[in-house]
Amino acid sequence: MNFLVRMAPALRVISFWALCFFWVALTFSKAFIEISFTTALIAWIGWKIGSRSMNSLAIPKSLAIPFLVYTLIIIASAFWSDFPKESFRGVFKVLENMMLFVLVAEIFQSREDMRKYEKIFLGWFAFVVLNGFWQYFAGKDLLRGFPVLISHSGKRVTASFGSYGQFASFLICSIPFLAAAGFSLKALRERKPLAVLACLTFAGAIVLLFLTRSRGAIIAFVFGVILFLVIRRKIWFLILLAAVLAGGYFLLPRNMILHQDRTFKEQSLLERHYLWDRALSVIQARPWTGTGINTYIVAYSKYDRNGNWRVRNYYVHNGYLQMAAETGLPSLLLFLWFLGQYFWLSFKQSNRLQLQDERPRVTGLLVGIMSFLIFAFSDTVLHNVQPAMTLWFLLGLQWAYQRAFNPIANRP
Repeated sequence: MNFLVRMAPALRVISFWALCFFWVALTFSKAFIEISFTTALIAWIGWKIGSRSMNSLAIPKSLAIPFLVYTLIIIASAFWSDFPKESFRGVFKVLENMMLFVLVAEIFQSREDMRKYEKIFLGWFAFVVLNGFWQYFAGKDLLRGFPVLISHSGKRVTASFGSYGQFASFLICSIPFLAAAGFSLKALRERKPLAVLACLTFAGAIVLLFLTRSRGAIIAFVFGVILFLVIRRKIWFLILLAAVLAGGYFLLPRNMILHQDRTFKEQSLLERHYLWDRALSVIQARPWTGTGINTYIVAYSKYDRNGNWRVRNYYVHNGYLQMAAETGLPSLLLFLWFLGQYFWLSFKQSNRLQLQDERPRVTGLLVGIMSFLIFAFSDTVLHNVQPAMTLWFLLGLQWAYQRAFNPIANRP
């Protein structure tokens, strides 16, 4: 115990740098994700024991209650699951996400921590953007050798994610924070090189978001920005955005706006109709418990009332419907309760930040998180490893900003 007491400050530093590397690993390697997460978790446990703070967490009671009950339901779902073996594997995935939120919220503690992370974030994001363009023009990305995808609407960039949807989800989460941090850096004359790099990276990321050809991600990003502007009552920005969107609609290629199948029907919407109808069949049959976490693909056929041949063995492409189908409506309501409390507290406390320079960063993180959650209505990002971990990391990071620069965030 005395050893851990002496080592507590060093263990927190180890956990911090492991989490910074975790953010980098999210873009290209599941193996490095596991290694960095495990390192951060072990160091965090040692730090908590050594600092004698195991009884206190960075999460106030209003967040902790739905957070913990939701977690318990996820664990319990493995016991009533139709396929227990798959569910027990799924439980560990979800617990990893939940612990990631706690780790980031606790380990990122000071202005110095934030600035170190921001430099890593900016430098690596610039490389990710460069890698995306390299893949587009050279045909393969630099890190994993993933080929650029070809569709009827043109090349689709995946970068080192290997999936255009996952890459798009990373972009819509990161672009608002990049813009906020870049704007703040621009105000500081001694950091002009970083500000220039941020601006160039921002422009490149916007182009790459278009080149993913992911309509769901682009629409989610736009709606995330609109929702935030409405909440903040930024009327002139809304008018400007509306004008840009109107012009963009007429400039975009028709084959990107409409994805037609061989029968000239809108393919994506038609497929989602059948995917969502199938999920509703499962929810109707098992509304309280669901089929068990991580079981949808193997369990839905038992409850599919229509049995349509289209898009079989697919995720739901709606994270909320899949959550209800796997773990029941109570777990979905608890998840939404947690998110509602999270945004309510975050918006309320962002106006009280002691350092006004931090408000754009908090704003950027919130816009990115909202865009991701909107995207989850039409894609699988809540159930893919890298996007889901990106979400929980950013939830923890935004809360860490609130705690570091607004002591009231620590209160229940």
